[in-house]
Order: sequence, then structure tokens, then C-alpha cells
Amino acid sequence: MCVTYLMIFLSLSVYGQAGPAIKEVSAPKTMEDYEHQFKGCLENSQCDEIMGKQLSEWKNFLSEFRNETFPQKEKYQRLEEFRSKNGIPVEFYTSEKSQLGPSPLLFHSACKNHNPEKGVKVQRGLSFIKSISKEKGVLWRDQTQIEVPVGEIFHPQLVTIFLDEKKINYLVPLDDQPLYVKDKSLYLLREDHEVFYMLKISPLGEWRIVDTDMNQLTQWSEKRKNIDCPKTLPERKKDIFQTDVCQEIWDEDQKKLILVQMQRGCAI
Repeated sequence: MCVTYLMIFLSLSVYGQAGPAIKEVSAPKTMEDYEHQFKGCLENSQCDEIMGKQLSEWKNFLSEFRNETFPQKEKYQRLEEFRSKNGIPVEFYTSEKSQLGPSPLLFHSACKNHNPEKGVKVQRGLSFIKSISKEKGVLWRDQTQIEVPVGEIFHPQLVTIFLDEKKINYLVPLDDQPLYVKDKSLYLLREDHEVFYMLKISPLGEWRIVDTDMNQLTQWSEKRKNIDCPKTLPERKKDIFQTDVCQEIWDEDQKKLILVQMQRGCAI
């Protein structure tokens, strides 16, 4: 099973009162213990103890599914239960100002346009997200559900599909690419700590991790192809997202390829 997935997706001393006492400090258990002040946080990130704990819980949860004999239906059912309750780790563009609100984990953005000599820098943020509609993202942090308006400190990727004369917009994690469309919902194959799962996103921004016919993954992947964005597409405002990329992906309802337009922070 994993081979199929990989084909498609071609991570002191202590002083006592009576006299000096010596306490032995435990050696780090893994390389991750060297990487950040807070366990669970990612290397070179701005991340607090709460986010580190959430990431550790997610990683430990995923470790249960690495056994290929784990029942597939139960796997997706449990993943969906986790998403519904705790959200899943998702990246978006933000700024330091976000630390006054949802306090996501922050990464430096590699885009030159995100790092001006003067003014506000754009950073990559990571939070546990349950869903994103066109108005807001629903986040989970420190046992609290937070609703963050789209814009200002929360910028997910805009993805547009073109169905004949209609177009439908979706807000999705940074850099994610839909694998196919069915019932006007996007299906995104995601991977985290060697665990693959399918995220379904409806036109209203409802999210769900769904059971998928894994035998069809290769077919959907082989049908998807990169293309030049048609010059007839309307020009998008270039601010945080500086460029667009286009693909053709499979529409299960029409049984044909359709155009999908995606955003990137910059061309790297």
C-alpha cells in the first residue's frame, strides 16, 4: 500500500538547602529534543508550549496508523473524529500580529516579496484548523475553538475550479493541490508523518476526512497535469500571493478534465 502512496506523492545541577546536591539530567530521547525549546515544536520555528503539545499529540495519534494491517475504514473514521474535535495542522500566510490572537506556529517565508527591508513581513503560519469558509477559519488551540476572519492575519490559498461557464472558489492549505473533483467538492490527498489521508472540501468550506478507494489514486494522479494558465483568466490582485499555477484535474461527475487555478506566494 505504501508503495502506491509514494508513487502518487512523487516532514543541572540542583542545589539543596543542606549542601550541594546533584541531579542527573535525562538524555534527549530523539533528535527532536535538540531542535526547539518546547517539545513537539518544529525546528527553526517560532512556537510556544501549547502548540508544541498539540503537535506532539497529533504525531503520537498518527503513529497508530503506520501499520499496514490497520483497518482502512477505521483509520479514516478516527482521523475524521480527530479533525472534528481538534482540527488538523494546516499552513497559511500570516504576520507577527497573529501572536496577539490565534498564536500559530510561525516560519520564515522564502519569498523575497514577503521580506521587505521596511514594513510588515509575511510569514508562514501553522494552526490546527477544522474548516475554512470564505469568511473565516475555524481553529482549535488550548482546548478553545477560535474563529479567525479571512484576511489581515489569516491568508489561506485560493483555489478556483472552472466548470463550463461557472467557477467555484475554495480556500485550502498553502501549496496543497486538489487531486480530483466530485459533487463540486475538492479532494486533496495529504501526507503527514508517513500517513496519507483524503481531505474533502465542499464549496461552502466544509471539511471532512473521507474513506477513499485507494485503487483509484494512481488513475487520478496520472490524469492530473500541469498546464500554462490561459491568458483569458481574469487578473488576480498580486499582494501576498504573487503568482498563479494551473492544472487540469479529473471531474468524476462529468468524466473529463477541468481547469483548476491555484495561488503561490512567489515563483521559487
